[in-house]
Amino acid sequence: MYQTPIKKGEPFNDKYVQEIISDFKRDGFVLIPGVLDQDEVTALRERTDSLIADKEVVKAGYVQIVTRTERLDEPYILRHTNELDRMFCDLLIREPIIGLMEAIFGPDVQQCGMNVLRNDKSKAIDEWHIDDDLFFPLPDDIPRHDARIDMPIFWLTVQIPLTDIESIEYGPTEFVPGSHNSGKHPPNTDDSPQFEGRNPVSIFCKAGDIYLHNPQCWHRGAPNQSDHVRYLLQNQYGARWTFRRYNAYVKQKMPSHILEGASNRMLEVLDRMQFFPEQRYPSGYIHPDDKVGM
Repeated sequence: MYQTPIKKGEPFNDKYVQEIISDFKRDGFVLIPGVLDQDEVTALRERTDSLIADKEVVKAGYVQIVTRTERLDEPYILRHTNELDRMFCDLLIREPIIGLMEAIFGPDVQQCGMNVLRNDKSKAIDEWHIDDDLFFPLPDDIPRHDARIDMPIFWLTVQIPLTDIESIEYGPTEFVPGSHNSGKHPPNTDDSPQFEGRNPVSIFCKAGDIYLHNPQCWHRGAPNQSDHVRYLLQNQYGARWTFRRYNAYVKQKMPSHILEGASNRMLEVLDRMQFFPEQRYPSGYIHPDDKVGM
């Protein structure tokens, strides 16, 4: 049987799951400490480094390069990691992560993206933004969506730091609480944005913690001002139809060796159609890369 360093894990109890979901819906993010152990974190970080250093992986288009005038081109994001090593597939169905996703999206939940951001002080997505498009826009004279309404969540990101980010110099993700209900893009200003009087919150965390991220919540990655490299793994999940958001621009099929002995649950979360993407997209249309990061 195919073995990786990723553990099976244990689901949270129903009461804790509902507390997490309630906080997530209210604020647009929620931190959950102590999910992965140190062996898992180390294995994921080391495998990320080896994949980014692999010339064939770079040639195949999995590594996004950032160009800086004062430095050489440098790797920044490792994309579609579930196609590169089985341990990333195992992570997608690790408890308590998959149990949380099923509680939010239902039993048909699917992954719709998987990346690792690796940045030193030379690069960051430090402007305030939302991911993809504004799903539920409002005119300027309507300040927010009705607080009595739970806004639909089409997809979300499970952020998994693979290094400690315990103070501002390490470049934490920052969120403006409640801003996913604004129906607006963050204001174009050099100042930190506010929503309903609430200032940005920095997510200070340890390697192996996770935090859920609503892509409509105003956020950014604070600049990494330390001498340490910041690693942030991103599992993205959504309702079954949102898989197309990801699959439409994946050119590679899942390698068969990665799926050796895969459970039915793993195959369903990955989506069986990913193994034959031309059946879903006979036109060969390739979607441009989305800017999803923090």
